[in-house]
Amino acid sequence: MKKWIAIILASVTAFAYAHQNETQGQQTGYDCEHPPSDAVKEIPGLLGAAGRMFCLPAGPAIHADGAWTWRYTGSFFDLPSIPAYAHVDSASMLPPFYFTELSVRQLSPQEGVQRSEQLAAAVETYRPAGAIERMEIIDAVNNYGRSIEIYVAMESENDGWVVVCTPQCQPSYVILIKKRQPN
Repeated sequence: MKKWIAIILASVTAFAYAHQNETQGQQTGYDCEHPPSDAVKEIPGLLGAAGRMFCLPAGPAIHADGAWTWRYTGSFFDLPSIPAYAHVDSASMLPPFYFTELSVRQLSPQEGVQRSEQLAAAVETYRPAGAIERMEIIDAVNNYGRSIEIYVAMESENDGWVVVCTPQCQPSYVILIKKRQPN
């Protein structure tokens, strides 16, 4: 019996060793030191004031800048981020993911109020306490050509909301942003 076990182990090991290079696929890590030439390096507009790019193994993601606090409306513990793979179609694609375009459109005060009302009707976790003073829409395109729509709605200079639509606006992807007060 021991002889048969030894023969089986030897043959399985030999087979696995003979085919080891067949399992190595496309590189899926992101090189933070040498990003692709088409990768976005700066975040524009209001989101650029409240956030910054952080490098992760799957590619950069937008996180809170040190001068701001971000939190999801339904959680005090999860760290909000906007990764380039946030689009729902990206689930079937291999990393790395990165933004190739971040274009900003400033809405007029009337457009901002109207769009804020539409978001409040569609997304139950988006509930501004006051009027929206300023709103921007960022079209974030990743390296697979998938577009993520990001709304930045500021109630004041120091308080606001970020709604990420991937492509649908979801209650779980609403972020409260607040500028930290100096001590």
